[in-house]
Amino acid sequence: MSSRGEFTVRVKEELAALRPAAPAERRALLAALLRFAATLHIGGTLGPRYTLVLATGSGGVTRLAFWLLQSGYGVRPDFRVREAGALAPRARYELVLADRVERVLTDSGILDRAGRLSFGVAGGLVRRREAAACFARGAFLGRGSVSAPTREPHLEIGAPEERTAADLAALLARLGLPARTGERGPDEHRVVVKGGEAIGRALLVMGAPAAYLALEDGRIRREVRREAVRLANADHANLRRSVAAAMAQVVAVERAVSRLGWDGLPADLAEVAALRLAHPDASLAELGTMLDPPRSKGGVLGRLRRIEALTPPDGGSEE
Repeated sequence: MSSRGEFTVRVKEELAALRPAAPAERRALLAALLRFAATLHIGGTLGPRYTLVLATGSGGVTRLAFWLLQSGYGVRPDFRVREAGALAPRARYELVLADRVERVLTDSGILDRAGRLSFGVAGGLVRRREAAACFARGAFLGRGSVSAPTREPHLEIGAPEERTAADLAALLARLGLPARTGERGPDEHRVVVKGGEAIGRALLVMGAPAAYLALEDGRIRREVRREAVRLANADHANLRRSVAAAMAQVVAVERAVSRLGWDGLPADLAEVAALRLAHPDASLAELGTMLDPPRSKGGVLGRLRRIEALTPPDGGSEE
């Protein structure tokens, strides 16, 4: 499993362990789970007969959905496990509900009062902020994913259709979480939150403080690595420039000695010239400590520039 998948599993297990106390919050949470993770099957000859199938790869999400259905409606859905195989690397869990489905669907906003299918997010479910946060949690538990702390931050939630994606993005905006809708392909809608700060707030709003701390730790580590790389690159560039300058100074000294001879150089320049030839890898500061009396880095550089000016590379003389 990828690092992104592993972190998503951790976040979902943390969120799925929460059990809202308020009925309105439980209702919003279940509504989002069903809207984003369940499939509705319609059959029957004398009238519509509904069957809900909620499928997920998370055991924690399965237990949460079972608890919500049992505590809220007194129903016990059938539980099935689809074992991992060549096409599915992880086991899949299914909850199948065939009893009292109409009431669950109506309370969840999937059916309207006339029994027609409804799309989007029912405003009555998410009027209060706490219920809206529970709905966002359920949507993430149903079809959400988040990047690992070591990667660039990215959180997205797949949506069953365009209207639901737009409503979820608006709900997240109400919660102070900038989100935008997008498409991966035909009929593949999603809601995306980007940026480490925004994703951190999203995790806190949904109720995952441990995941938030892991994300912050990863962000700090990435910043430290970037700064270390930047400093290493800067040091390497400075070293290259220093080596190039030292080699140019050696060439200038050799040219001056060849054309003027050691006796043709002033005593102070000859002293620096001899040290540069004897210590081509030394820094200007190190050369300065070898002079008698010692000189500053700037003093050594000034003498070397005077040597370069005595015999320019084109063979001319300084005016």
